[in-house]
Formats: sequence, structure tokens, C-alpha cells
Amino acid sequence: MRAEVAAWLEEHWDPECSVEDWWQLVAKAGWTAPHFTADQGGRGLHRASLNTVRAEFSKAGALRPPGGLGLLMAAPTILTHGTPDQISRHVGPIVAGTANWCQLFSEPGAGSDLAGLTTRAELDGDRWIINGQKVWSSMAMQADYGMLLARTDFGVPKHAGISWFAFALDQPGVTIRPLREMTGESVFNEVFFDDAVCDAADLIGGAGNGWTVTQTTLFFERSGLSSGAHSNWPTPGPKGGFLGRRAGDAAQDPVPSSDVIARYDEVVGLAKERGRNHDPHVRQELARLHTYVKLGKWNGDRAKAEAAAGGSPAVANVGKLLQTIITKRGAEIATGILGADGMLAAPDGHAGGRFSTSMVFSAASSIYGGTDEIQRNIVAERALGLPREDLPGKGLPYGEVLRAIRPRD
Repeated sequence: MRAEVAAWLEEHWDPECSVEDWWQLVAKAGWTAPHFTADQGGRGLHRASLNTVRAEFSKAGALRPPGGLGLLMAAPTILTHGTPDQISRHVGPIVAGTANWCQLFSEPGAGSDLAGLTTRAELDGDRWIINGQKVWSSMAMQADYGMLLARTDFGVPKHAGISWFAFALDQPGVTIRPLREMTGESVFNEVFFDDAVCDAADLIGGAGNGWTVTQTTLFFERSGLSSGAHSNWPTPGPKGGFLGRRAGDAAQDPVPSSDVIARYDEVVGLAKERGRNHDPHVRQELARLHTYVKLGKWNGDRAKAEAAAGGSPAVANVGKLLQTIITKRGAEIATGILGADGMLAAPDGHAGGRFSTSMVFSAASSIYGGTDEIQRNIVAERALGLPREDLPGKGLPYGEVLRAIRPRD
């Protein structure tokens, strides 16, 4: 496959064309999503081909295919649960890089308990009227569409009254406010809906079936996070003027978020650079990190085999937990090697503050994609067969549960 990608790039890479034209060509050849089937715009290859293809593009100096949350989560979810019309309208632009997506799941009162969401969608003819609030929506400011969860029925148990929408963000009634993080960036956002509108044709999987659709989305999210397939992707979509740029110039840009996580080989290189590679304590920590990296790879191989055999989806949750450990330990070891220098941020820190940024960012790995506690609950219940918690209000209409929690004066 590497040889095939290299040969294709030798024939087709043109740094003079626009980013949009280049990505259209890449999508047509099936390299943007090689793990999709041919009729879905891919090549029917294994999911691991994503990273292989991007590595060959980088090796050739070519602009990598587009990525983002649309390709990671929205496209495979719509391919699984969407109608032919929905697939045609939404998946094509994702693969071609002309549409960027964000996730509109979590709310101030529904984070770990995602099914407790209260954002409301009410049917009005051939459209849904949306009111409510979301938070921790990554890249919402740069997104064109959102994977929106909203409650369409308060008269049934909470998991049964949720629906999944392909929601257009650029409209009246939508307010997006960036949230400043410890890293100094604003990747996360809060989003408010005040009589915003979503076409009935963009309800994915049917009304009240959103929790089932969501499990598909979360599976692809956790699988991507655990495999690293979400990183090193140029940001798609028209916002920011990227699509109109010369492809050769765009290929020289640093990839967003590519420097957030301290990778094992980088940490080993840092130890050698600082003369700490013979320190027994550093070597022991590097050995632990190496072990977790290997476990992550083996768990990924297991996930492939389980998926092929229709096995437990909890393998992806184990992978997410391993990725959290790797992210935290890598940053911790790197800043420990640097000592006081590890506290300096960009531009004064080592490598432009690369490792201090990794350390500050690493705390988020226990939260995004589902908290560590939630991952462990899922593994316990779905893989180990331990009993589920007997939660209050289980089986009751969610509207009654809310009235009991929030009694009116």
C-alpha cells in the first residue's frame, strides 16, 4: 500500500493547485478515507491504513488529506444509520474536506450522565425547533455542522427520548462562545440554541433512537482516540480561508494539535538529549511508558479482531483508558526530565514550550471522549458482566424525574 500511495503522489501531487482542488482529487482517489468501502468513497482497506496513508503524504511533502471530527465520527455514524439521501448530502463533503463538524453532546448538567441532557427539539411541520445549551464542544467556532443530541420526548425514560441530528451551525439562534483553557487556547466552546432550526430530513436514525446512534458515534470516537487516528489531520471546511490557499503552502503549515501529546520516541530522545537516559529512575519510567504503548497497540489489534467477530465494544473503552495513561505519563516524564525548564511555556520553554503544553493539556485526557470513570463502568458492565447500578428514576418518564429533581415553587 505504501508503494501504491507513493506512486499515486508521484503522478498527481501538484503544489500549485488550491487546497480545495487537491482534496477533491485525493477524495476521488479514495485516499481521504481508505478504510471506507469503495461505494462510500474509500478503498475498503483496514482502519490502520489512515495513518499509513498520511505518513506517505508527509514523506512526499504533499498536503495530507483532510480530517477532523466529521471524518472520525460523523461520517461513520451517518454511514451506519443514515438514509441514502443523508449519506449523499453529508458524507461526500466530509470526505472532500469542504465541511467541518463538531460534537454537540455534553451539557452543563449532562456530562458523564450524557443521557440526562435537556436540550429540547420540538417538531414543527418539516423542521425541528431547538432550544438549550451545550458545552465542551471542540472546534465549534470552526465547524459548519454539529452532531447534535436533543431530547424529542420527555414522556419516556431518559435514554428512549433522545434523537441525533446533523445540525447546521451557521444560522440565527445559535451562539458560540469560546472557553479559554489552561493551555492558553480555546479549542472548547459553549453553544446556545434559541429557537434554532434543523430540517426533519437531517434527523439521523429516527426520532427517539438517538441513544443507539450515539453508541455508534462514541465507539468511533474512542477507537480513534485510542489509536491516535484523530491526530495530525489538517482542519477541513471553508472557515479561515484554508480551502482557497495554494496546496504547496498549506503543506508547510504545522498541523493543528499535532504537538499536544508527548510521544514515546520524543520522550526517549529528550532523555538522551539531557543525558538522563542512563538514570535508573528515568529508564524505569520510560520502560513503563513503553509497556503501555505496546499494550495500546495490542489492544488495538484485539479490537480489530473483536470487531471482525462481532465482539464486545468495550475493547475501545480499554483503549481509551490506555491512551489516557500514555498521554499523562508521557507529559509527566518529559517535564520531569526537563526539571524547572519544564515549567516554562512558549516561547521560552524547551522546544517552544512543547512539553509544558503537553503537561497542561494531559489532564483533559481523563475527560474528553468520556471520563475515566465512565470508561471503567462500561468495561465492568459490558465486558466483565458486573451488575449495573440501580439508578433512581430508572424506567420512569424523564419529565417526571426532572420534576422530582427540580420541583417548581
